[in-house]
Amino acid sequence: MRSTRRDLMRSLRIPRPGRRSKSSMRSLLLAAIFTLFLPLSLTAQRGLGVEELMNDGRPRYMAERLIIHQDPAIDTLMSRHILMNASREGVDGWRIQIYRGGHRTANEDSNRVRARFMEDYPDIQTYRTFDRPNWFKVKVGDFRTREEAAKVFFDIVSKYPDAYLIRDVIAFKNPAR
Repeated sequence: MRSTRRDLMRSLRIPRPGRRSKSSMRSLLLAAIFTLFLPLSLTAQRGLGVEELMNDGRPRYMAERLIIHQDPAIDTLMSRHILMNASREGVDGWRIQIYRGGHRTANEDSNRVRARFMEDYPDIQTYRTFDRPNWFKVKVGDFRTREEAAKVFFDIVSKYPDAYLIRDVIAFKNPAR
């Protein structure tokens, strides 16, 4: 009885604050090393600078004319911005939504509306999406600004009176150089 009581008291003892086990010391050491080397590895990556972005695709004799004097922190911010946008599927922009339906035949209706639009406007990209719980949508165009979208919208609204402008993530198009 006495030995079990002693064993029970030992198991309930709280370790002293100054003493740590080997496994906790090892994990603390690994955490400290990780904390020290993570910032070094992040700064070792070379991002695109403003000068590289501006000179991209230009012949060497033209690229040498452009010299930019700026704080290196601007290059860091530009690189972060580029990496953040690269993880997205596109850029913020505008589209024209010509159909939205949630009824039983909405799937077929959205396909019909999209096919008709593609016949009417073959040069404008169309997107058919399904948003839960039961909305089928047909969106058209990839416009960077509302003004760009409005020019096309006024032409489309005559054939599709339920059309309206919406903000959306659009497919990125490289500007012509």
